[in-house]
Amino acid sequence: MVQFSVRFTLFLVLGYHVGSLAQPPAPTASSLDDTLQLNEVVVRGYASNRRLLETGASIGLLTRRDLNQRYGTPTLIPALNTLPGVRADERSPGSYRLAIRGSAIRSPFGVRNVKAYWNELPLTDAGGNTPLNALDVRSLGRIEVIKGPAGSLYGAGTGGTLLFSGLAVPAGKTNVELSALGGSYGLYGNGIAVQTGQQNSAITLSYNHLQSDGYRNHSALVRDNLTLAGSFNVSDKRTISVLGLYSDLHYQTPGGLTEAQYRADPRASRPATRTLPGSADQRAGIYQKYGYLGVSHEYRWSDRIQNTTVLYGSTTDFANPFITNYQKSADQGLGGRTVTQFRLPSGPLPTTFTVGAELLRTFTVIRNFGNRAGTPDTIQTDEELVARQTSLFAQAETELPARFRLTMGLSRNDVRYGFTRFPTRAAGALPAELLTRNFTPVWLPRVALLRTFGQTLSAFASISTGYSAPTRDEVRPSAGGFNTTLNPERGTSYEVGIRGSALQSRLRFDVAAYQFGLRETIVRRSNAAGAEFFVNAGRTDQRGLEAQASYDLVAPTGFSGASNAVVSLLRIWQNATLTDYRFRSYQQGTADLSNNRIPGVAPVTLVSGLDLELKAGVYAHLTYQFLNPFPLNDANTALSDPTRLLQATLGFRKPVGRHWTLDGYVSGDNLLNQTYSLGYDLNAVGNRFYNGSPTRNALAGIRVSWLW
Repeated sequence: MVQFSVRFTLFLVLGYHVGSLAQPPAPTASSLDDTLQLNEVVVRGYASNRRLLETGASIGLLTRRDLNQRYGTPTLIPALNTLPGVRADERSPGSYRLAIRGSAIRSPFGVRNVKAYWNELPLTDAGGNTPLNALDVRSLGRIEVIKGPAGSLYGAGTGGTLLFSGLAVPAGKTNVELSALGGSYGLYGNGIAVQTGQQNSAITLSYNHLQSDGYRNHSALVRDNLTLAGSFNVSDKRTISVLGLYSDLHYQTPGGLTEAQYRADPRASRPATRTLPGSADQRAGIYQKYGYLGVSHEYRWSDRIQNTTVLYGSTTDFANPFITNYQKSADQGLGGRTVTQFRLPSGPLPTTFTVGAELLRTFTVIRNFGNRAGTPDTIQTDEELVARQTSLFAQAETELPARFRLTMGLSRNDVRYGFTRFPTRAAGALPAELLTRNFTPVWLPRVALLRTFGQTLSAFASISTGYSAPTRDEVRPSAGGFNTTLNPERGTSYEVGIRGSALQSRLRFDVAAYQFGLRETIVRRSNAAGAEFFVNAGRTDQRGLEAQASYDLVAPTGFSGASNAVVSLLRIWQNATLTDYRFRSYQQGTADLSNNRIPGVAPVTLVSGLDLELKAGVYAHLTYQFLNPFPLNDANTALSDPTRLLQATLGFRKPVGRHWTLDGYVSGDNLLNQTYSLGYDLNAVGNRFYNGSPTRNALAGIRVSWLW
């Protein structure tokens, strides 16, 4: 296990990020509503809605303040990167990549090996892909992150779980908010959100637009998002909820650069070579239209028994002109999920049982063409892929004597693929190819034991098993064909943690140490043309220490401690992640890479911050991030630059009359003017690892709300 050091323990008292201890706010004039004491915070990820202090797992929380106020640019990336153990990349604007307690070596693009839900509605499809870039951060009110294979109610994968929630609706009122922003590199955005809360319903409808010319050549983005979320209490026992999403996204992909090209001009797109054209020449980019409609039905038979059942359908129209080809695909997803909870509060051992099942199916048509300067040419492949995923799960939470709580979970995962390749003129008169890959279903247990010490301190230990089958883009990679030899990842995680508060809740802390042994780790490879394919890399050992701490120099309203006539909140916080991720028994050709560090994972990540709010309405947020160098390839022959990012936001929010609220702000990013790459291409062919990110830049924005 990871060794705790005296030096690091002393380091913890410096601060703690508010996002890890808060729950979603009601939309009022003050942002202090999302700052609650530790013993009031509720975690939703384990179905029993217990306080964070009583949850035997590592949980990261982001509130609306973290998502929409701390940073000016409306993107998920900087907020997610404040959480220990979470790393989000943006190789080009709109191209998201996410790793939770793990490397991004499985994800040259997109979000894989992570499951996502909007309340109980699955967003991750049966092929394992999550359309994170189809969401707009301005329509979100909260994100809960379950780290590692601890989410047994969601399939017990190896990469973690994201739980999204929408904006809180004001009870008995209607609220309209208009927003606009503009900044460096042609950044412009606007939005409108309409919310109404009646006695038996709560509805939110929002539209958001964002566009940018981009920092690099050939890196423009245009995105439009429409979100509808509604909840209706049709009776005392029955609640029906609806979620509708639509996203129209286009962004250009400038491509990776070699170190020499990056040092010479980090704003350049990938140039042409003797054998291949450049990114701009081929008009490389992503065109993605995504639609989602889900319905949730909650029925409460009694105070002790309730069921939630959801159904959803999704569709994706996707086009990707690339340097070597032009891919078009269309997805149709269907799925459902049911969860039943039984509470037995009386008796010597009060227990809550949760059982359920999830069934997902995605049908995909994929066609590859030649790419003639951004126009599809002769068809090269014509394929269909059907992905099916079934999960059964059960959990029991039992209150034991002496303030112990035991949680036991069990899930069964079953993943199946069917692949059909049709003949094309390019391939000749060949018969259709029919292939299947059915992975052996597995049972995955989880056990956690927690003890509380009064109202301000708890400690836990857990053992969790995880299983992650190859995703659709791994069994059918851009290199073409259908990979029938790729095996699922499977591993076991051991974790201990402690969290609590002291000094009248002014000081808050959360520390967790874990060791995760993973077998059949999936890693990416590239062919000479740059198209990726995937192989199993033997075994990896992933050890980590995550810590968060904060101290309120001036306590917010509702907290114990002295108040201040001018300052309503003054907080310093510090988050830290220490990792030692290494390959074991990994042979690459004739090279033995055992004991090499896994690429893409920084050994040390530090995020520091200061939050200030004045009673006059002024607020300020200062955030500093540091990542030390990490390897960019499996051989560890190339290293990243150290990352030093300073970001700041200064704003003024004030009620105007009885119904209006005005919020104006300015925000600066990369204030130290560093040349850096937010997202590296790991194990890139030709050593094209680098994707230059914007130097010093700024924006300004305004939000106007009308509440009646």
